[in-house]
Amino acid sequence: MTLVSSRRRCAICFGLNRDTSLKVGQIAHLDHDASNNTPDNLVFLCFDHHDQYDSTTRQSKNITKDEILVFRQELTEALNENFSREVSFGPAVASSNRTTGIEGHFIRITDGDFSYQSAEIKISRIVSKRSQYHVSGHALWGRNRPLGPNIGEFDHVMELENNAFYHAGASPAEPDHSIHIRIDGDKLTVSEQNWRGIYGMNVNFIGEYQKVG
Repeated sequence: MTLVSSRRRCAICFGLNRDTSLKVGQIAHLDHDASNNTPDNLVFLCFDHHDQYDSTTRQSKNITKDEILVFRQELTEALNENFSREVSFGPAVASSNRTTGIEGHFIRITDGDFSYQSAEIKISRIVSKRSQYHVSGHALWGRNRPLGPNIGEFDHVMELENNAFYHAGASPAEPDHSIHIRIDGDKLTVSEQNWRGIYGMNVNFIGEYQKVG
């Protein structure tokens, strides 16, 4: 059950860096007793953080059990929220209620098998700064997988320049990642560099999008 509830996301990666990417790891025993397999004593950790948690340090304070309990709860709540979220699948139908400007809700139309994967982007203007926008995205891959789909999200404040948004990774978790969103009327064209490992396995936002609202 720990693998299912965590969706193979490391609780420490999420707690420290909000890293929701799929990890290769192990089930860790919080009390370091391998015979105690009660659910409350188990947590999924990536190999590096499992080694760190099981190690003894003299010079620095190691990650504590209480910290991991908080991280595990935060991860569980975030996963439950994302996996219960309504996501639109199927060919996009342009809204007859179009708004002026670029604000709106866009659905990826180059997914192919819409029953298996989907992506959407929402853009809204930040009123205080005309050139800045709140741009967020949500994507799923493998909707019909027994353990549920892999998920990916981004949420950035971006500045509009030459009808495009650009964001480059600015954290240790994504130093080389970048996303470029080109606007052409009611359509978006999205490209990404070095996206592998940023989201869940096989999840990205690359493709063409149509405004639907």
